[in-house]
Amino acid sequence: MTRQFPAGFLWGAAASAFQTEGAAAIDGRGPTVWDDFTRAPGKIRNGDTADVACDFYHRYPEDIALMKGLGLGAFRLSTAWSRILPSGRGTVNPLGLDFYDRVIDLMLHEGIEPWICLHHWDMPSPIEADGGWRNRDCARWFADYAAIVGRHFGDRVKRFVPINEPNVIPWVAYNVGRHAPGRQSREDTVKAIHHINLAHGLTIQAVRAEAPGAEAGNIVSLGPVHPAVDDEAHRAVLPLAECIWRRVMVDPLWLGTYPEPLATEIEPHIAEGDMAVIRQPLDFFGLNHYNRVYVAPTDTTMWGLIERVPPPGYPLTDVNWRIDPSALVEQIEDVGSRYGHPPIYITEGGCAFPDALRPDRSVHDPDRIAYFADYFTALAGAIENGADVRGYFAWSLMDNFEWNSGFTKRFGLVYTDYPTLQRIPKSSYYWMRGVIAKNAVIPPEGRP
Repeated sequence: MTRQFPAGFLWGAAASAFQTEGAAAIDGRGPTVWDDFTRAPGKIRNGDTADVACDFYHRYPEDIALMKGLGLGAFRLSTAWSRILPSGRGTVNPLGLDFYDRVIDLMLHEGIEPWICLHHWDMPSPIEADGGWRNRDCARWFADYAAIVGRHFGDRVKRFVPINEPNVIPWVAYNVGRHAPGRQSREDTVKAIHHINLAHGLTIQAVRAEAPGAEAGNIVSLGPVHPAVDDEAHRAVLPLAECIWRRVMVDPLWLGTYPEPLATEIEPHIAEGDMAVIRQPLDFFGLNHYNRVYVAPTDTTMWGLIERVPPPGYPLTDVNWRIDPSALVEQIEDVGSRYGHPPIYITEGGCAFPDALRPDRSVHDPDRIAYFADYFTALAGAIENGADVRGYFAWSLMDNFEWNSGFTKRFGLVYTDYPTLQRIPKSSYYWMRGVIAKNAVIPPEGRP
């Protein structure tokens, strides 16, 4: 059954600076926590680094041509803080601004709307050396950077977001230690939560001051939280898991309060006026959605809980995420009911599968087509039932550096042949092109 999307529905794709740009030590870019993390033994699979990544820095005209060929109405990129401010603050690097000028101007020339995410986890190393998100001053340093970006690009960019998936940073980078900077500290986690939220509010203020014609929103990765095993011990950690994963980086922005059971613990770090700064009017809710989250009690983390793979019996992607379109609909409904039914954009969605390059140098990925078809069908149904979802950004345009998995996981609509850096559109790319052209779900081959 073909499902139509509303007229004007925005189709996009997304990628981040660190995962795609490369050019790590070129034209004045400074080091980041992820550059440092990739050089720490045993942190990244196969010892991979993003020094070259996809070389988007030099190959962006080819990649923008792929965006145009796909029919994208928008592309969500992140600006690299350390490419614009190599030390994180102080002197601006004009070559960094020049690079994004070229990218944005070419996108606009091709009819593709640029969305800027100001931070996709690649904090400048000097900022981390001064405490990073543990340091309250970091919120102001980040807002100063945001003001520079808003002032320079606000004449052309009309959608800004401060931080991608801020909930991932405390959970994965400060609790589990699996992401840069690789800390494991309850105190650091609590400080980071509040300072990231404060940075968000200050950044929204800065963007509105420097780019008054632009819209601003948040981007958070959310999925329903479940016990990995349905027993009393697992159910006992659900309130804390729900708070850390879904609420503590969203409620303050939209409701002006911290949720329990963390509100009391965060309170000592809140200065007078902070909550009013954090709760700025937002134009849209950016929802990244991949999976339901399964949690379990543990004595190996500071918080006494850990994320687990889904229970047996569910279809999974190559990163062990459950394929379940109903979770997307459930999350859309939760966002709407809890936060006053804001306009929603799905700012990331997608899947990793072990794509292989065929002898004729084509890539056939029917699993990805089936994945998107099922999720788009569920999304169209949610919109028909009243959900105010206005666009969908596929993650990702191309295969890229997938954080601690290095280059072993492929999310792209375009295959990146890393030895040659050749871009090869997968069969999902051509299928997606048809979806965008028709503004409707196209049943995969073999389905009615």
